[in-house]
Amino acid sequence: MVRWQVLCLWLFLFCLAGCSAVGRWFVPEPTLSEKVTHVAGEVGRSGNGLAMLSFVGGIATLAGIAALLITSGRMGMRAVFIGAALCILNFLVATWATWILLPVLVATGLVSLAWGYVTFKQVMKHNKE
Repeated sequence: MVRWQVLCLWLFLFCLAGCSAVGRWFVPEPTLSEKVTHVAGEVGRSGNGLAMLSFVGGIATLAGIAALLITSGRMGMRAVFIGAALCILNFLVATWATWILLPVLVATGLVSLAWGYVTFKQVMKHNKE
């Protein structure tokens, strides 16, 4: 009798978990590097996501060159540098997206932790007063 109840309980729990429960038993959990590679692949497959960097970089470079010509070299160098930097950034992200994504995630996490710590200290200091 008890085995029948246990079997019914297991079947009920299996129905609650759905078909995805079967995959969890036989497919191992992906590692962090596999997850990062998957996310970077999805970003790369999005198509024109990185094309905007090249477009804006090209426009900024052209505007900088035009400003250099119009002002006889007095203005426009900053726009040329920014445009070239955006084009180089596009190349770097397209080539090494998986290597860039993980440090950016870690850095934003550290900044968030530091900001939270400073905010917590300020709140505790304010409550003491």
